Amino acid sequence: MPHMYAKTINSRLAAAAGIGLFAATFGLSGCGTPTAGSAAVVGDQRISESELNSEVEAVLALQGLPATDSSNEIITSTLDEMITAILVEELASREKVEVTQGEIDDLRLQYIAQAGGQEAFEDQIGGQGIAFSEVDSIIQINIQVSKLGDALEPQGTPDERSAAVFIAVSDLSTELGTEVSPRFGTWDPESLSVGPTSDTVSEPQSIDLGSE
Repeated sequence: MPHMYAKTINSRLAAAAGIGLFAATFGLSGCGTPTAGSAAVVGDQRISESELNSEVEAVLALQGLPATDSSNEIITSTLDEMITAILVEELASREKVEVTQGEIDDLRLQYIAQAGGQEAFEDQIGGQGIAFSEVDSIIQINIQVSKLGDALEPQGTPDERSAAVFIAVSDLSTELGTEVSPRFGTWDPESLSVGPTSDTVSEPQSIDLGSE
């Protein structure tokens, strides 16, 4: 049975052979950059401020924290996951990797059994900031990652399949010109994560969760 609850998509990619479950941006004042008005841009797809607001609010609510209690870690990890999810979906489309609802249902049932029942499962994922309503979409991406490993490195070891998926997603990120708002740092395609910029490293990130 696949292990449960790798917190981030990056953790999933690092362990693509064993499907994990992860938790799941903000406006930029002014204009003149590809990300103006968006938290991030991935090819022709944009992650809007309202989308990130909603994701961060959901994480905070599930952790029993007030909406004003967002942290740099929650913000950047949420943005990392949203960007990488788009990249995995695009790569799966290109590789013609398909996931059926039956496969999603089967794996969800495995996770529930592994947790000791529905209530225990919801408690566990809730503690990680994952709503039960998000589980199916998360599982779909997890299965895509596993199938991508099989497609890209069919004769490889689990580690080799994982590496192949990570490299392919990283290369796709570069190809599509993935960018994040400078307010939140810079996107590093080699690590699939948002890192600080030299002029923002000492400035705390913030989000107005009540503005929309």
